[in-house]
Amino acid sequence: MSSTTLDTQLAPPTFGSFPSARRTWSLRTSFFAVAATQTLLLAASNFPTPLFPVYARHYGFGSGTVTLLFGVYVLALIPSMLTLGRLTDRLGRRPVLATGIALTAISSLAFASARSVGWLFAGEIIYGIAGGMVMSAASVAIRELHPKQSSDGGALAATLAAAIGLALGPLVSGVLATVTPWPTVSPYVLDIVVAAILFVVLLRIPETKPVHGSAAFVTKRVPLLHVPSEIRPMFLATALAAATGWMATGWVFGLSPSFLHTELGVHITQPIVAGLFAALMVASNGASQLAFRRRHSSGALHTALVVLVSGMALMVGSTLVDSLTVALVGSVVTGLGSGLVQMSTMATILRIAPAHARGGVMSAFLSVCYLALSLPVVIAGVVADRLGLGVVSAWYVVAFAVLVASAMVAARRAVRMAMVS
Repeated sequence: MSSTTLDTQLAPPTFGSFPSARRTWSLRTSFFAVAATQTLLLAASNFPTPLFPVYARHYGFGSGTVTLLFGVYVLALIPSMLTLGRLTDRLGRRPVLATGIALTAISSLAFASARSVGWLFAGEIIYGIAGGMVMSAASVAIRELHPKQSSDGGALAATLAAAIGLALGPLVSGVLATVTPWPTVSPYVLDIVVAAILFVVLLRIPETKPVHGSAAFVTKRVPLLHVPSEIRPMFLATALAAATGWMATGWVFGLSPSFLHTELGVHITQPIVAGLFAALMVASNGASQLAFRRRHSSGALHTALVVLVSGMALMVGSTLVDSLTVALVGSVVTGLGSGLVQMSTMATILRIAPAHARGGVMSAFLSVCYLALSLPVVIAGVVADRLGLGVVSAWYVVAFAVLVASAMVAARRAVRMAMVS
């Protein structure tokens, strides 16, 4: 690789052109606007989580349909991320973010107007399309708008914004569903209002897509799952490690509402409990990122993976002592481990991704994460209708432990290959 190419990859991003008549926000204001956009996206996408038992009662479906509702969001998100999300490298960060946040309002409108389970699936699919657009663009834009142009700082901000959204989503939805007369409407009205405000704000952020003089670069078609060969071993190890945190999150958001109801006796009219359970997990996720933001060693990552397994075992094993308290402690422990895993892996991806392909690499990375978030929990939910949720959750922990072990092996292999090269 020539020194000119290397300098181009490592240079700070150059702002793309935008109409001179358009007044733009400062970098700091734009940074917080994009972070707020990512927070809202993650919050709104999880508004249905504490309401799943309510929907199940209204429309008469079981845990299999609950997890399909959860999974269809992710199954729509992944192809959106690989196609629409990659537009951030071509069209720019601003138009992709603004369009994505507008779609979240349309999705919330579908949920608020729901008259059958089909409306719920439509809402989840639209959320998935919006998520694919926003997650890739927001993660990259947060990095590029960071006041200190720090990849570690950008990774911390991106993962904290996601953690805050994941925590606020089920908690706010659970509270509104409990204290208002419109449990399946009020959370989505809130999303529509905030999304409208952010849409207007996003129209005035500066464009940070790198400007390349080569016409060949602009017209070149990059394969959907392209990851540059020089970073593939590290990408694979990092993606596997990240998948563990998202697989744990998938169980909390996709299965824990039904688990709390059927296995621990939490009443269906208490969506705030399911919201608190998920919120505790994500709150501890954010706390661990803040506490260990300067520790990115492989040893710290391995410790975090072990903590993750312990937390999952506590949550699922709470049925052995019939204790909601043990389950809540398990959610906190799981959050501690997943926070460090997600922060470390996001920082690694932002560090190793070439500047010209950052959006595409981020889309591939997040696709792996969201596949880990959705596929295992959808399979578990469908099988649970036959074997029982307690049994399936136990097997979920076993599969999770296998994934953790695979991540550790891949990490060691990537380190050895890096030393050889």
